[in-house]
This record gives sequence, structure tokens and C-alpha cells, in this order.
Amino acid sequence: MINVGTYITMILEKKKWTKTKLCEEINKIEAKLGESRTHTQDISNYLMGRWAFRPKILAKWEKALDLKEGTLVNMVMPPITKEGKEELKKTIERLRKI
Repeated sequence: MINVGTYITMILEKKKWTKTKLCEEINKIEAKLGESRTHTQDISNYLMGRWAFRPKILAKWEKALDLKEGTLVNMVMPPITKEGKEELKKTIERLRKI
């Protein structure tokens, strides 16, 4: 099975996007959601495996990359706690409205 970071890197290459372009797209989404901004270094940290991907983050990245819902989220372990599941559900619902 392919690593989610590697998969995203392949998508960026196919789209001819830089990490900066991905960062800009994610920040547009986060601005609409009223959330804090992402930095290019954050993207590098995720893609290089320094930080673990969380489903909530991947849901936003799916939207930014114009991927089908669940494409990236389903590549990682789902939230275990009730709170985590609720947080992901709310995030996905908010992303659908954008």
C-alpha cells in the first residue's frame, strides 16, 4: 500500500503544483472555515513524515486538491474516540458547504 505522503507528492507532480500552490489552496479553504493558516513548512513536515497525518487535515487537503471525498482520509487510521469521530464528521460537513 502506498504511503499517503507519497501519494500526495505524486498528485502534486501530476498537477504540476508546488507545495506553495497547495499551501495557497489549503489557506483559501481554511479562511472560509475561519481556521488558522497553514505554512509551506507545515506541508513539508507532513509530506516528509515528521508529522502524522490526521483525517481532519486530509479532508481539507482533499478539497484543496479537488479529490473525491475520502480519497486521502481513507488511507490513514480513522479517529478512535467519539470526539475525534465527531470532529471529522463536522469538518467534512463544513467542507461540503464550500
